[in-house]
Amino acid sequence: MENTTYQEWVRRRARRSGSISSHPSARQKKRRGVELGAKERRRLIQLAVCTMAFVVILVGKGVFPERLVSMREELAQMLHTDTDFTAAFSNLGRAIAEGETVTETLGDFCTEVFGTSFEVRVSTSSTAVDGMFCTAEIQRLAVGEKRSPGVYLGVEEAQTAADPPAPFAFTAAQQAEPVQPEPTPEAEPAVVHMEYSGPTLPDNATMDKYRLDIGETATPVLGWVSSPFGWREHPVDGGEKFHNGVDLAVNLDTPVLAFAAGTIDYIGESPIYGLYLQINHGNGVTSFYAHCDRLDVQQGQQVKAGEQVALSGQSGNATGPHLHFEVKRNQVRLNPLYYIQTQSS
Repeated sequence: MENTTYQEWVRRRARRSGSISSHPSARQKKRRGVELGAKERRRLIQLAVCTMAFVVILVGKGVFPERLVSMREELAQMLHTDTDFTAAFSNLGRAIAEGETVTETLGDFCTEVFGTSFEVRVSTSSTAVDGMFCTAEIQRLAVGEKRSPGVYLGVEEAQTAADPPAPFAFTAAQQAEPVQPEPTPEAEPAVVHMEYSGPTLPDNATMDKYRLDIGETATPVLGWVSSPFGWREHPVDGGEKFHNGVDLAVNLDTPVLAFAAGTIDYIGESPIYGLYLQINHGNGVTSFYAHCDRLDVQQGQQVKAGEQVALSGQSGNATGPHLHFEVKRNQVRLNPLYYIQTQSS
């Protein structure tokens, strides 16, 4: 009986001892799942602070004030690689929970994200806006939202600003609109018909204006017209006669200039024209100069437009110093006043 009672007591004690030994362990495990100790809470707070500080660093406000601009290109190159930010933050939290220092933990985190490590100095001058931004970014990372790394450093904006401007593009209306060429000056007609109601002209004379095509021209002398081209009463001989050129009244020994470039056809002297010369300008055009006081050229000489060829005078049949000037084209006499300037009075 005693053995039975003793054995029963031993069995009850063993059961009670086993229940007591296992019960606290289960309760402790359960408590560990729902409650955190002071050390764990401190580490979780450190994790949150470090996470917010790192995001503030990425934003660039209050961090690296002198180096941010110089590091922008380097960081941009680092961020071009694909990085799993969710895994990186998980490793950061696990390292802090295991008791590693904040500096070492952030250094490893930078190496994992950027491929290199650098010194991190957190500024304490954060604003409410920075805090809101950090909280929002943490929430995005927690739910697995993918964010371009360049958003945190403004790299995308910097690259956009640095891109060269797009070439100018024409609108559809501009492309459809034909380009208007610059208007070309209207060519002078070969012959301009001039109204004439006087006596019949000689066969070798015309009042029409012909285009000469001899290049640059010059006015032989700038004088006033004492006798025009056409029919007139001869000032010396009297009677109606046709005047083959134009008389330009000037002072004695006024320089006489070549009408255009050419070759001296001939020079000479006669009782009617006095000292005279003729220049061949090509294209069938010649000019004739008479009543000169002196000739300054020789037959066959090349002259340029505006070059002095004689001095004005009153040699030959003349009533005063002047230059008798004629222009011919293919042996047809033209009105010289179409091609030179004259004094108005």
